[in-house]
Amino acid sequence: MPEDESESDERYLESVEGENLVDAEPDTLSLTPGQHERLKSLIHGSDIFAEIVNAERRYLVVGRGGGEEGDRRKEVQGMLGNRRSATAFRLEDFGLTEDDIDIWAPAFDVLSETATHVVGVLEDYDGGHVWELGFLYHRQSHVHDSLWILKRVYDNEDLQRERYDNGMAASHLAALEEAVEDRVVTWRTEEDLKDAVGEVP
Repeated sequence: MPEDESESDERYLESVEGENLVDAEPDTLSLTPGQHERLKSLIHGSDIFAEIVNAERRYLVVGRGGGEEGDRRKEVQGMLGNRRSATAFRLEDFGLTEDDIDIWAPAFDVLSETATHVVGVLEDYDGGHVWELGFLYHRQSHVHDSLWILKRVYDNEDLQRERYDNGMAASHLAALEEAVEDRVVTWRTEEDLKDAVGEVP
């Protein structure tokens, strides 16, 4: 007997109910059926997703995507992914492009719920990763228990202010850091960053 159409419409992604993706409030996660299909195709059509669901530890690594900061984030991804029975992934690993801007939020929503650990690699408060962590602060309170923040600090106070003085983002992330307490690990050099990754279980 075919699945009831109204019931199938409520389940857009495996193990994720439609109500977890669609929010009727303005400016939140309201998607068209076409966007839901695109999201399903990108996530469940990816070979990475099979690795994720079969891994005991699943690390979603958040941070800058380009430049030296992006390279360091990929190094963190590599270190975490090389652990036994673990996999590490980034949002962009699923093939999302600038044309998919409307589904970045629900994709992040789904992947942050799928992850056993969300690891933020912070070197400043400027970039899309700030939005992602702000999203966790506002909407995903249950993810607080799985969030680790690897935050770079600078010896030069002026540089420290320059990198982290970003009004609303700074206040939101300060509150998020307070919420996760001892799961904020600071680092200064690339060697320090390796040690910081070692703090993440």
